[in-house]
Amino acid sequence: MKAKAHLLRLILFLSLGLLTSCGYLQDTSAPVDADKYDRAFWMHTEGGHAKDYYIQISLPRSYYESDTRTYPVLYLTDADFCFGMARDLAMVLDWDQREVIVVGIGYGSPERLSEYRWAEYGKTKDESGVFGCSNYLSFLEEQLIPKVESEYRANRHNRTLLTWSWGTCLYAYLLEQNTDLFHNYIMGGGGLDVAWVDTLYQNSPDLPVRMYFGIGDNDSGLDMFKNFTSAMEAKGFGGLETHVDIYPEKYHEMITIGDLIDRGMKWIYGRRSLEPRLQQAMKSGGIDAALEEYNSLKVTNSDDYVFNPNVLFEFAQTLTDDGNNEAKQAILEFIEQEYPKRHITICVLPNEMPESDLVYITGNLPELGNWNLTEVALEPHEDGSWSRTFVFRSGTEFEFKITRGSWETEAADSRGLMLQNYREIISGDTTIQKVVEKWNDLK
Repeated sequence: MKAKAHLLRLILFLSLGLLTSCGYLQDTSAPVDADKYDRAFWMHTEGGHAKDYYIQISLPRSYYESDTRTYPVLYLTDADFCFGMARDLAMVLDWDQREVIVVGIGYGSPERLSEYRWAEYGKTKDESGVFGCSNYLSFLEEQLIPKVESEYRANRHNRTLLTWSWGTCLYAYLLEQNTDLFHNYIMGGGGLDVAWVDTLYQNSPDLPVRMYFGIGDNDSGLDMFKNFTSAMEAKGFGGLETHVDIYPEKYHEMITIGDLIDRGMKWIYGRRSLEPRLQQAMKSGGIDAALEEYNSLKVTNSDDYVFNPNVLFEFAQTLTDDGNNEAKQAILEFIEQEYPKRHITICVLPNEMPESDLVYITGNLPELGNWNLTEVALEPHEDGSWSRTFVFRSGTEFEFKITRGSWETEAADSRGLMLQNYREIISGDTTIQKVVEKWNDLK
């Protein structure tokens, strides 16, 4: 059984492109051939142990559809082993329209990676007497990140670093020296001494980052990992958000990195609640600071949070519960100004329609029935269309489906296949038109 399990793991290892991500040491002045979305090149640095880094970049498939859209960037250490996996997983993860630029930092071959990572990530001094981790940080700050953000549409407000195992030492040094360089961390297969957490808290009590931690439940360092992550969660850092996963039946092995990349990216890049950020700003500077934080994040991190009037209404409700009616009123006035009411008509034109049946829509808002299938019926018209007008505030995001009153009678595409939810964001008065080519029960 063990041999079979190892064989299955090897097959998965190969299928995810782990081995195909490795480059070969070559002329460091020449770029490596790359296609439209995947690029690779060498970068030289004067300090450090390795001197030359093999950089691989994978761009999202929507990158050339816009000249203005920016993307979060995932910086990946140990890329000679796992760049292919991260690149492939970034294209298939099931988040909603969350695409990222993946940047792999490697050495050109597994042999060079094994030779240099111990010195580069830790406090082994180079010929100039400088720590490897210090040189690595300088390379990131002064060369790699500026190059990525000048040549690609990278969101400089959303950088993530992924480290594994011995990379924990690099993670620790980066946080000690520059808490603003990365906004998110994905760290697995290792831990730090609890005393380090105390020191970090003394220097950075308002640590403004998000951290995902992962490890296999058979990893020899599990106890240290648990003590470390528990200390991070319990310390009370002002701006810190954490998530910890322990992967069943996994060891300290390459296949575990697949779980780390997969689950780490899903957690880091999933759209999250604004309320903790607003509450934190409220505590430090009052309602004006909370609204300023809302407007700032809307510009810098528009893909990371849900920005719509419903979010602010929910936040206002928490203030009511706390008895802060003055702040609540300020938020309601802000909503009136920023999100005026709009008239939205949803018009449906079925290609065929059984007599005596009705057309319904159902969606994720109370006005759309909260997914109650028969609560919101459309009105029929002589031209065969069905419609209804709603009043939503500008900025409202919603999704809906079209049915004849049951999931069995849901609208389908021209091939008779089930449709994804229709998604809309309200910006002004408009009519949303949808053609129903087929019904699920009338194929």
